[in-house]
Amino acid sequence: MQVDFLEMMESIFHLCNIEFTLVCLEELPAECPDSTDVLQKLSLDFGSRQVSAAILSALNPNCISFLHTQTLLNYVALTATPQLREEYHFDFIVVGPYLTLPPDHEEILALSQLLHLPTDRHENLQSFYSSIPVFHGQNDINSLIALMGIYGSFTGYTLENLEDRFTLPEKNFDFSLNQKPYEAMQAVEKRYQAENELLEAVAKGDTNRALYTYSNFTSYRVPPRVADRLRNAKNLYFSMNTLLRKAVQNGLVHPLYIDEMSGRFAQEIEKSTSLEALSSLGREMVHRYSNLVRNHSMRGYSPAVQKVINYIDFNYQEDLSLKKIADLFSISPSYLSALFKKETGSTLTEYINNKRIDISVSLLNTTDSSIQNIAAQVGFLDVNYYTRIFKKLKGISPSAYRSLINKRAMIQPAE
Repeated sequence: MQVDFLEMMESIFHLCNIEFTLVCLEELPAECPDSTDVLQKLSLDFGSRQVSAAILSALNPNCISFLHTQTLLNYVALTATPQLREEYHFDFIVVGPYLTLPPDHEEILALSQLLHLPTDRHENLQSFYSSIPVFHGQNDINSLIALMGIYGSFTGYTLENLEDRFTLPEKNFDFSLNQKPYEAMQAVEKRYQAENELLEAVAKGDTNRALYTYSNFTSYRVPPRVADRLRNAKNLYFSMNTLLRKAVQNGLVHPLYIDEMSGRFAQEIEKSTSLEALSSLGREMVHRYSNLVRNHSMRGYSPAVQKVINYIDFNYQEDLSLKKIADLFSISPSYLSALFKKETGSTLTEYINNKRIDISVSLLNTTDSSIQNIAAQVGFLDVNYYTRIFKKLKGISPSAYRSLINKRAMIQPAE
């Protein structure tokens, strides 16, 4: 095959922190049949020949099967085609467990009763479900399953549900949680590692890497602190807003930029009315904070140049002559001019003009102010000089630019 099926699918599901397992019955140890049902545990043990044999017997060729257990866990399973069995030596693939939504307080209580767990194990049960990745949206999982069908050389495959074939026994049974403290410890370590990778990418202004690591980071969850699911999610996004703010600060962005963005996101988090809105806002936060570092980081500049750039960025409307700025920071004009050119690659005047023109472009796009007023707002007292600099940098005059914008706005999209 041109595309390695396993490598591609393992990479995709690894990004979502969802297990992707190949099961070969011949390689599983023989077991004594001391269990009467495949769901004697919360999560299915595909290292057990009894469990795997029961699943395999329920699967049909060229059929991708969904298993939704009574314990809210979800799996996707499909048998190997003859080509895949020969190439990779396995009987079936299983993806999961995953959740479509984190269980709320009432669902955890119901599960405790279903499993006949004592009340002192409620917190353990909540911790278990917090370790299971959430895959939001059936359409998303269906898209990945379609990829499995295409690249797995399936022809005419169908989808089916298996929930009616597997049920929990009604009788009480022994079940203990957190019997694998090392695995639990590893899960926490991985979550912190994913968090550090996200913050590092944001601090570097690497937007693509930040969004990639964010997808991995959100697959790890922490136990809810309050019963209200929306309130709990908002609290987590407030915490993430704080972490991202600190990451941007480490990226050497001026606090005024950070404070403005952080405050705006805090308001949007509080106004959100759904988990879906918060999820979308989370990606926007990562994207915007990363771009903030990319556009405004002072990394690589000397303290003197950092101060000058920050002063220009926040005071572009004022008289910004070389002498005035040099006097303000007690630097000789000739030294400042040479240092600024060396570190930024442009003269002080070029930087100031670029800053002012970029702000004026935004005003031309978003306001109806006259060209003369916009020129004055960004620090050009002579509108003719403003027009000349604008045309030099943008290749078009301010009035021609505005006409072009207005013409585009009048064009209605084709239906």
